[in-house]
Amino acid sequence: MPNIARTATTRRLATVLATVALVTVLLLGLNQLGDGPDPARSGQPVAPLPPSPSSSTPGEPDTGPGSIPATNDAIPYARAIAEALFTWDTTTGLYPSDYTSVVLAETAPDTDETDELATDVAAYLPTDNTWQQLQAHQTQQRIEIYGVQVAAGWNRIVDDAHGQIPDGTTAITIRAFRHRDSIRDNVQDTTREKITFTVVLACPPRVDERCYLLRLSELNNPL
Repeated sequence: MPNIARTATTRRLATVLATVALVTVLLLGLNQLGDGPDPARSGQPVAPLPPSPSSSTPGEPDTGPGSIPATNDAIPYARAIAEALFTWDTTTGLYPSDYTSVVLAETAPDTDETDELATDVAAYLPTDNTWQQLQAHQTQQRIEIYGVQVAAGWNRIVDDAHGQIPDGTTAITIRAFRHRDSIRDNVQDTTREKITFTVVLACPPRVDERCYLLRLSELNNPL
C-alpha cells in the first residue's frame, strides 16, 4: 500500500470505531480460528459466573430496562450488555425499542458504524409483531450467564494487524442460557436454550474513562 494510503488508513483506525472493512476482516479471521482457547496467550480472563442479582427470576416480572453502569473493565461491561439485551418482559407495557434504546445508548462516540450496531442489536430482540404474540402469553425473558472470556484468537488477530487496531479494542464472548417464561393454556411454560455470542468493545486506553459498545456478533456465531 502506498505510504499516503497507509497513513490515511491508520488515521481512520485511530478514531473511536474501526471501519466496517476492518470489522469484517476481524469477524472472518476470528471465525476461522474457532471458539476454543487461544494457545497464543495465557492468563486471559475466564469467568464462569453465577446469574447477576439484577436478573429476573421465574415468576418475578422485570420492571423495565435501566441504564448500563459505566466501567472501564471489559468483562463486567460485556456482562451488563448481555443482561440488557436478553432481559425483557412483555407484560410491562414496554416494547422492543425501549430495550434496544438502552443498549444503543452505549454506542461509542464519534462512531462510523451506528447503523450497523443498530442492526446488530435489533436482531437480538423480537420484532413488534412477534412481541404482540408474546404478549398474549405474558412472556418474560432472562439470561443465565455461565461464562465470560476474551474471544478465542483475539490477541492473534490484534498481533496480525500490526498496530492498526487501537489499544483497548476488545472482543468478549458470552456463554449463557436464555430462559423464557410464558403462560400457555393457563399453564406455566418455561424454556431454556444455550446461547453464545461476542461483543466487541472500545475500552481504555482507546477511549477515555470507560468502555463503549462497538459491534455484536450474530447470535450463536461467536468470534
